[in-house]
Amino acid sequence: MSKELIQRAKKGDALALNKLIERHKTVAYSIAFKYLKNKEDAEDVTQNAFIIVLNSIKKFRSESKFSTWLYKIVYNECLKALKSKNQTVEYIPKFVSLEAQAEMKEDHIRVEELLSYLKPNEFTIISLFYLKEKSIKEISQITSFSRSNIKVILYRARTKLRGMYNKKYNTNGK
Repeated sequence: MSKELIQRAKKGDALALNKLIERHKTVAYSIAFKYLKNKEDAEDVTQNAFIIVLNSIKKFRSESKFSTWLYKIVYNECLKALKSKNQTVEYIPKFVSLEAQAEMKEDHIRVEELLSYLKPNEFTIISLFYLKEKSIKEISQITSFSRSNIKVILYRARTKLRGMYNKKYNTNGK
């Protein structure tokens, strides 16, 4: 389905391009917001990234996934925005009971809260790896980090999240 949308978008089908952007806008904005820490700046960067996609879709060679290409554009636009502000980036079941739904919602809120404590690079890599199910190779293409650096960041971010979760919610390492 995505390949068909990409082909249609490359031929100038605005509806197909809108569908592609709609699928990825939430993660694109999340990445921008985590780096820029400002709603307006994140919206501007995300919008700029989508304009770049609009102007460059015909050049997209499908050597990587569309989402990988888009997130790389967002990431690079974030770096440009930070540079223009003289800021830098630190590198380093179907039927569920109501009780179970409430627990899941509480866990989701906890995870979102803990993710907010991560550094931008940690957040981006964790989000791409776990939420968007990107491979280490794809994340490397998006961020230009080496694969080994991504693995180190993933390990440290998971360790940090586990430690914060255990401390905040008084668990015994489970």
